[in-house]
Amino acid sequence: MSCSSILKLLLIALVPTLACAQVESPPYLLRLEHTRLDSHECVLLQKTGFFHLESDSGDSTRVFEGDLSAGELRQIQSDLQDRGLGALSQEQIEEPLIRRSEFLRLEVFRDDHWQELTFRSAESQEPYRNSLQPLVRWLNDLHKLPHKELSEDAGKNNCLPLGKIALKKRSEEGSSEPAPTARKNSTALDSSNPAVAKPEPVPALLQLGSLSVKSHAVRQACVLIVANGFYRAEEQEQKEGSKRVEIKITGGKFAPEEISQLQQLLNDPAIAGIHHRKTSHMTLPMSGEMLNLQIYRTSSVQDVVLSSTFNRRDIPFFYSGDGDISSAQPLVKFVTEHVWTAGSGRLDPSLRNDCQSAP
Repeated sequence: MSCSSILKLLLIALVPTLACAQVESPPYLLRLEHTRLDSHECVLLQKTGFFHLESDSGDSTRVFEGDLSAGELRQIQSDLQDRGLGALSQEQIEEPLIRRSEFLRLEVFRDDHWQELTFRSAESQEPYRNSLQPLVRWLNDLHKLPHKELSEDAGKNNCLPLGKIALKKRSEEGSSEPAPTARKNSTALDSSNPAVAKPEPVPALLQLGSLSVKSHAVRQACVLIVANGFYRAEEQEQKEGSKRVEIKITGGKFAPEEISQLQQLLNDPAIAGIHHRKTSHMTLPMSGEMLNLQIYRTSSVQDVVLSSTFNRRDIPFFYSGDGDISSAQPLVKFVTEHVWTAGSGRLDPSLRNDCQSAP
């Protein structure tokens, strides 16, 4: 047999293997979710034009399913190809502190990956309004297209696809097992490699999050303090009538005696004795202060919410937390004096990480 014949046989044998290795894209084109004060709508659109639509108003949900015409499908595909929208990333979306409640989530399949964008306010959508409005109008008018209506019990699924939206190889089709994760590089820090052991992370001591809503401004802040004394604090503030959000970040390290003083404050029965009751879906008050404390104790994490509106019967429809914020006044004073007032170093505001690491 000639070399050319052998090569042809090898290529023929390899074709099925290569085909099996091809990545199969999901059948979905778009998932869109839009929530306003009085309504919630979502849609899951397949590449064929088949759509599943849910519309909530009050305590009931209407469920519709139908098919876009070829022209309607081409139009929505064209809207999704908007250059400003296609190049947008979540990191570019800035949320103000003073904002109108309007939630928009967009998930679009782009060639070989999902683009996921979340807007939590009308203000964060504004810079991209020209790109987003055609999609929102399409969603609002979708129920006018030919469709069949399903009962809420039979059809409601929050517009989620069957199974997880994920790319998979053709050989995995029909398998319920999740796709394998990528193998770590053998040269990376890995505790399984005795020659390159991963250092133990320094445990956190305290995570603090605060929200202050006053007539002239809204302030949101977070503080992370770890057991070796390093800390990081981030603050965002927006004044009434201004679109600008001022950001301040500071970081440094406490002296041992400061850590000892902090431990005493955290062990104060006025704080240590507070227990988390339950998470509420009620809205936050439009004025006052809220403080979320996560204290890393020996055997567990104490996670509580303190509020200036705690047990206020005159505002019964707002979430009031687990205790009165005055219980933490000495702790708040310590953080103000040792972090915000005497902070050892200002950090670049562009390096914000929501107090996930220190400094």
